[in-house]
Amino acid sequence: MTRTLILGGDDALMARINVLPGTQVVALSSETIQAERFDLLRSLDPQALPDLIMLCEELPIEWSLELARATDERYPTIDLVLVGEYSAEVVVEAMRSGVRDIVTPEAPDSRLVEVLRRAEQHRVAGAPLTSTPGAAVPAAVNPEDTRVIVVVSPKGGVGKTSISTNLAIGLAEQHPSEVVLVDLDLQFGDVASTLNINPTSTMEHALTDEAAEDTFVLKTMLAVHPSGFHVLPGADSPAATEHATGRQIRRLIEQLATQFAYVVVDTAAGLDEPTLAALEVADDVIVVSTMDVSCVRGVRKEIELLLQLELLPASRMVVLNLADRQSGMRVKDVEAVIGLPVDVVIPRAPEVQLASNHGEPIMLKGRKKGGPFVKAVHQVIDRLARQGKSADVKHRRVEVA
Repeated sequence: MTRTLILGGDDALMARINVLPGTQVVALSSETIQAERFDLLRSLDPQALPDLIMLCEELPIEWSLELARATDERYPTIDLVLVGEYSAEVVVEAMRSGVRDIVTPEAPDSRLVEVLRRAEQHRVAGAPLTSTPGAAVPAAVNPEDTRVIVVVSPKGGVGKTSISTNLAIGLAEQHPSEVVLVDLDLQFGDVASTLNINPTSTMEHALTDEAAEDTFVLKTMLAVHPSGFHVLPGADSPAATEHATGRQIRRLIEQLATQFAYVVVDTAAGLDEPTLAALEVADDVIVVSTMDVSCVRGVRKEIELLLQLELLPASRMVVLNLADRQSGMRVKDVEAVIGLPVDVVIPRAPEVQLASNHGEPIMLKGRKKGGPFVKAVHQVIDRLARQGKSADVKHRRVEVA
């Protein structure tokens, strides 16, 4: 089996190679791989490297040659091929950069088979799957070093998705390319619309056997947000993932946890099977409530149930969202009902919803322009960092601003 990664190619090229015997093809668009904070080499799994990378004409030739040099230095067993028609000067520079062959988009199938066979032979020849001396190899993340952060609430409309998306952006500011956001609201997830992305793959594809058996395939199904993190969006149709099992969800999250330092999971309202599966592998749980009486009571019941099921980790956080002084409740009233302290209060701010409706989460505006919401999200991030070092984090009383 020859693993082929096509960068910047069209659907026709992918279709031609995909039907050739003994091939496994993944394609990434030029927009995805040229995103400001996307690091292709860092996103590759050293344990499941492609045998062949095809650099197509849609990419700027300078970018392709720079990537070729970096890839050849770090992973010399990967065959690099330019697809297109280039001048003699470019061909010479390409060969110096580590490119092993150049083919035209109209090359016959026999020519493509030759390229694929040579890449497979190169791998079988037994060249070490490590970098050249002195090169830094991006290793897969040790699951013990990964933080799986699950955001839950018994009610819908409390701002889980706003908190999850902005949390992912904030974490990516500190850890570019090391964060993945998972939309686990399998029926009505709207992470993709909140982030204004149009994914080619969704949760439906990530739950296939092909993705479960190969991390390389799974990672290429993730969308890349321009702010520097990966996204696994919900399926387009509620029926597409209706048969997903808890075992599948748990395996998916554990698989992602080997590749990313932070796995942020946005869940559906309540405690359905996918949410419970995520909680089984959670390192941190963020419980979101509002100052609505029914929501507060629901949070209390949810916490009591999770404690009974032993699914509430020591690193937990209660976030009071959409808070204002007009609700008739105080923070200490909420704490008295749920039996846990409120860790972070996020004031009600209409601009948060407005930003989400425009597909531009408010964290992208920065600390100064983002207002109290952005400040509160950074408080969540800071607390997660402290809880990562010690489960015994002192609580400071908070109030509605």
